[in-house]
Amino acid sequence: MQQATKRRLVIGAQGVALGVITVGAVGFVSADKTVELTVDGQSRSVQTFGNDVAAVLRAADITVDEHDDVSPSLDSPVSRGSVVTVQLAREVQLNVDGTQRTVETTARTVGELAGELGLEDGSKLSLAEDLSLASASAPLSVTTPKALTLLSGGKSTAFTSTALDVRAALKARGITPDEDDEVSPALNTVLRDGLEIEYTKVEHKTKKVTSDVDYATTEVKDPTLAKGSTKIQTAGQAGERVQSYAVVLENGKEVSRKLTSDKVTKAAVDKVIRVGTKVEEEPAATDSTSSASSSSSAGTSSSAGTSAAGPSSGVWQKLAQCESGGNWGINTGNGYYGGLQFTAATWKAQGGTKYAPLPHQATPAQQIEIATKLQKRAGWGQWPACTSKLGLR
Repeated sequence: MQQATKRRLVIGAQGVALGVITVGAVGFVSADKTVELTVDGQSRSVQTFGNDVAAVLRAADITVDEHDDVSPSLDSPVSRGSVVTVQLAREVQLNVDGTQRTVETTARTVGELAGELGLEDGSKLSLAEDLSLASASAPLSVTTPKALTLLSGGKSTAFTSTALDVRAALKARGITPDEDDEVSPALNTVLRDGLEIEYTKVEHKTKKVTSDVDYATTEVKDPTLAKGSTKIQTAGQAGERVQSYAVVLENGKEVSRKLTSDKVTKAAVDKVIRVGTKVEEEPAATDSTSSASSSSSAGTSSSAGTSAAGPSSGVWQKLAQCESGGNWGINTGNGYYGGLQFTAATWKAQGGTKYAPLPHQATPAQQIEIATKLQKRAGWGQWPACTSKLGLR
């Protein structure tokens, strides 16, 4: 009896124990839940006994920090079928207006990151906005728009640029400076708001100038030509000179010029004029003329040759007036003597030295006698200008 009672007690105890185990199993099953977890766009199912999002992440072995985006929040309760989304932050290398920096972001694309950064409208991105940050192989460079002023050629032009430096800003305006150009500040200067850029286009050129070289004129005495006549022996011809200059232009305007070469490429040819000096003998005077000359000579032989007056009329007086102003005793030192302007050689050749060594020392009548002789032999051409003026030839 006692054994039966004990057995029942044992059995009863076992039943109690079994009941406890059965109730625990039911509780365990009811605490287990399946949650859908999406991490960076990749989804999977996670089983957990936890009651909040943090427990789900622990079960999935996902660690997050303050930069990551978890939805719903970590302390939010979960139940069977709940959905948890996690966007893990990643480090992104940035270069903003030439300054390097690193940011942690949950943005998925370049465009989303630009929005997070709050960039100024019109900023320039080195990568396409729809490019996934996960697939970006190069750092993202950002240049924000800058208000600039270009000073060139006396003009001031305001413009906006998203270029990184002065060189890129000028290039965007169609200006590519070379080594001669002047730019301030330096081409590699990083742009900033309000920056003034001074640009001067400098050109070095060689300019050649061609000009004439004037010819000289020389006279050569020619004893074979009658006195007073001329003849061109060599016609003058201008030469040519080429001068080279180093010219500096600033913004198209010449600012300096330096002579670097001066060459005569063609020599000038001088003009040569032959001037006659020949005095031809005049044929002997006619009887009437000789008689008149003798008579005149006889009447004036005692007069001084240097001051005697000429005949009161006649062609010789008119000719003497034209040649010497009517001064029969003139000697100006130019090689011509007396009223009719004989040379010493002609006077001697015509026999004048029988009266005086030089013409101006002879009387007017004696000078007329010698002149008549010369005129008969060589004609009125011995006095070309005055006989033409008097209409004698």
